[in-house]
Amino acid sequence: MNMKILFHIICLLACSGQFAFAQPQRNRDIENNGLKGNLYVHDPVMIKQGDRYYIFSTGRGISIKTSPDKINWKTAGRVFDSIALPAWHKMDIPKQDGSLWAPDIHYSNGKYHLYYSVSAWMDFNSSIGYATNTTLDAGNTAYKWVDEGQVISYKNGGEGVNVIDPNIFIDHDGKKYLVYGSYKSGLRLVELNAKTGKLKDDPPEIITLTRALGEGAFIIRGHGYYYLFASRGRCCAGINSTYQVVMGRAKSLKGPYLNKEGQSWVDNNFTIFLAGDSTEPGRGHNGFFTEKDTTFIVYHAYTRSANGASLLNIRPVYLGEDGWPTMDTTKRLFKREDRFE
Repeated sequence: MNMKILFHIICLLACSGQFAFAQPQRNRDIENNGLKGNLYVHDPVMIKQGDRYYIFSTGRGISIKTSPDKINWKTAGRVFDSIALPAWHKMDIPKQDGSLWAPDIHYSNGKYHLYYSVSAWMDFNSSIGYATNTTLDAGNTAYKWVDEGQVISYKNGGEGVNVIDPNIFIDHDGKKYLVYGSYKSGLRLVELNAKTGKLKDDPPEIITLTRALGEGAFIIRGHGYYYLFASRGRCCAGINSTYQVVMGRAKSLKGPYLNKEGQSWVDNNFTIFLAGDSTEPGRGHNGFFTEKDTTFIVYHAYTRSANGASLLNIRPVYLGEDGWPTMDTTKRLFKREDRFE
């Protein structure tokens, strides 16, 4: 079963009261690994405007959190009213109920560009949507999310591919790309029109990055390579989760991405970047955020002390002696070279 669909099932059960621990905990502040406040989150991605940080994540209409310092977090509404969603969501995915998954956000050309998954419980006919805003400050009179419509769907995103979990990458030449997909047939890459944010060509040229490996993909560039990160294992199962982040790298954005042994991701080979432990059995669906000389991995972790609930984590990324990114503290920070926030 697709991991995002499994999570959606759990959300439905929680809302119906069948998981008694899940719902009440989400309404109270907690502390976790130095972070404080409302830390309940799934599939987070982070960005900054001015002196405020923002987290966008899976939820009704896409959930938003804000912080003045990357430490203290509070809820801050939603991108879309979960009742009055864009009409094309239902037209495209009739079972769509307002829960939008796994957003990705970046800033370019004077706007914030938000991509997200449109899907439904036990429905692999998924799409990726797109919205823009000129500000993230809800108190600004210019604050308004504008629906830009569908970007790609199961109809043109590759045969058998579950078209979810978007990530945008802008290369050094200004070309814009979208990576997407899941365990169901793997990950794909297509080029977008840098001005419109939509597909450059339709049908697009589709690059196969993996045939089955991973979901929640995210690409960054640094130290002469393109690095592809994705999540694998069992998610959404509380303390029984085995979710972990894996990585590969390539000299070309289009791959092939290889593990540390030089084996291809297309053949389901990978190197573990971030695994779970006894306190956080499952860790995954990461984004990356860079500020000054530090790049942070932003992810959710199924946390034993919170009865297996999914909590926000933000940690710096270092460069290992072998030249690969690492979570171990070393003398060198990982130097990201693709910043466009």
